[in-house]
Amino acid sequence: MNMPITSNWIQLPVPPHYMRAIEQQHVREMSAPMGRPDGDHRSAERIIEHSPILKRLLENRNNYLLLDELKMQVGDWSAANPDSDARANAAYDLDKVLRFLDNVDDRTLHASHSRNGMIDGLSSDGRVLDHSEASLLQAFSRKGYEVLRHLPT
Repeated sequence: MNMPITSNWIQLPVPPHYMRAIEQQHVREMSAPMGRPDGDHRSAERIIEHSPILKRLLENRNNYLLLDELKMQVGDWSAANPDSDARANAAYDLDKVLRFLDNVDDRTLHASHSRNGMIDGLSSDGRVLDHSEASLLQAFSRKGYEVLRHLPT
C-alpha cells in the first residue's frame, strides 16, 4: 500500500555533533581553506564560542604545537592575526575539519568515539594517541586536506 506524501511531515533536528553527508562530501573535496560562506559575518570569537569541539581543542593548553601546525593549514584564528575576516575564516575552516574528524567511523579508530563533540586521543601532556581522531588531526596539520579525502564517515 502506497502512502501519500503530505505536507504534514516535520523535519527532525540534526543531532548536535552530526555532520550531514553533503557537508562531509564538501570537506572531502576541499584542497585548501574555503572560508565562511557568503552572508556569514560571524567573528572568529563567535564561531569559537558556538563550536563546542573547537572551544575544547583551544582550551587544552597542552597541544600548542599541534595548534601551530594547524595554523599552517587553515590560517591563524587567534588575536595575533590583525585581519578579523581572516581570523573568522580560519576559525570556520578549522571547525569544519574538527567536526568532520569527529564524524569519522569509530570502528576504524581505536582511541576515539565518533560524534561526541570532542577530538579524542589527545593526552593531558600533549601526546597524540595512535589511531585516534587526534592522530588524524595531526596528519591533517602536517599534510593538509588530502588526508581527509578517503576517511570513512
